[in-house]
Amino acid sequence: MNILRMLPIFFIGMAVTALLLSYNIPSWLVFLIVITFYLVAMALPNIYIVYYSNSLRGIERYIKRNRHKAIFSFPFALGHGNDEDVENAINRILESHKQPEMQAAYRTLLAIHRGLPHIAVQHAETIERDPMRSYYLAYAAAAAGDFQRAEALNEHISEPWMNYSIKAMIAHEKNDSSFRSLADKSVEAARGVQKYTLLKSFSRMTGTGPA
Repeated sequence: MNILRMLPIFFIGMAVTALLLSYNIPSWLVFLIVITFYLVAMALPNIYIVYYSNSLRGIERYIKRNRHKAIFSFPFALGHGNDEDVENAINRILESHKQPEMQAAYRTLLAIHRGLPHIAVQHAETIERDPMRSYYLAYAAAAAGDFQRAEALNEHISEPWMNYSIKAMIAHEKNDSSFRSLADKSVEAARGVQKYTLLKSFSRMTGTGPA
């Protein structure tokens, strides 16, 4: 968080401190309240951008500022790097985040990125929770050309951006002209970093993004 953004929070914190002290609230309680205020005030903007923002410009700025972090190196590579950069970014995430769901999801993406959809299916099957499990299985199936399975799995996905993403993937593999409109609907339905990731992934699929 930059200094200009911190200044209003700092002054508000000072005002809150003065107000609380004027009511003779114990100093230790004032300290806890103010510290909690600062933590929440600093965290909320980041949470909003990562999960809820609809501003692609703001999301991209955030990703650029945080590209040194493994989890944001992937969307940054999609938007600004080549295929090797994308693979290296996925490997960084696999090295840094050992949670089983993260490992399974990004190993699925890595296998698809390498053109190995049959391997991607094996990793996707280890994802335990839906809709992520169905989404990655459908994604791998579409990449493998098994459109019937991809469509069947997609029927059980209620998350709009996921649903349109799979439909767009199928359309792309079929060279169907509906790809662009379906991709746009997926991006429109998504929020936060996921929105940016989808946009850059679809751009790469059409050759309009970095190679």
